[in-house]
Amino acid sequence: MARIGVALGAGGARGLAHIVILQAFEELGVKPSIISGTGIGAVIGAGLAAGLSTKEMKDAVEEVRSSKPGRFWHIYDNVELKFAIALIDPTMETGGLIKGEKFIHFLQTKIRTERFEDLRIPLRVVATNYWKREQVILSKGNLLASVRASYSMPGLFTPVKMGKDLLVDGGLMNPLPYDIIQPLCDLTVTIDIAVHETVRRSQMPHAQEVLFSAFQVLQNSVVREKLKRTQPNILINANIKNVRALEFSKASSIYQQAIVAKEELKRRLARALREADSGSTFSRF
Repeated sequence: MARIGVALGAGGARGLAHIVILQAFEELGVKPSIISGTGIGAVIGAGLAAGLSTKEMKDAVEEVRSSKPGRFWHIYDNVELKFAIALIDPTMETGGLIKGEKFIHFLQTKIRTERFEDLRIPLRVVATNYWKREQVILSKGNLLASVRASYSMPGLFTPVKMGKDLLVDGGLMNPLPYDIIQPLCDLTVTIDIAVHETVRRSQMPHAQEVLFSAFQVLQNSVVREKLKRTQPNILINANIKNVRALEFSKASSIYQQAIVAKEELKRRLARALREADSGSTFSRF
């Protein structure tokens, strides 16, 4: 049986597309042998590795969307504001504006797994060592702290302390981490949810949007250079449009847009599995 690795890329709210695209594996009756993820890809990867179905992941997203954490919840009509309040825990600490613990506690109630060693499928999570300015691959010990570190965008989320190290967003070093699992599998499937073109607007964008977009430019540059050196067997570009980094409230639109990518993955994965059954060597396409 071919060992299939799945790499899930970073990209904030657009990462909800991973959930739909991963349905291709369920529909083909295939399970990956190893998973890697950065940022939102680490979050979805942790759920997948813990044994959650894509339906359970969607249900978890909807639970956050419909939650009512505040006494005066009913006075808010803005869906995006409601979703932000449910997910975000502001802090006065230095290092970031959001702790990121509120979401991690919610994630823990869903995956019910605290350590990498207890996952059903091996998982590799990418973070960045702030002091050493280098990539860190996390695969042992505290799962939730590792996931939180992987999505801790500098200046927005507070960094995560692990021993003597201070960890921040893995997207700074490796936003599409297929290379870290390639030696461990026969077939590497990679899902890229990056934005490659920003919608032009007549007005000047907000400072927050400029910051997130600049971060995306950095990530795209890292991925382009890496693809010149090595490529996965299957690379799927989700091409999710008109969704900014924290617009998780647009889940329905993200899911709908991701269907095309899911069908593409299903076709290409089925073809690759037929090649494996015939004894052919996996190609890159």
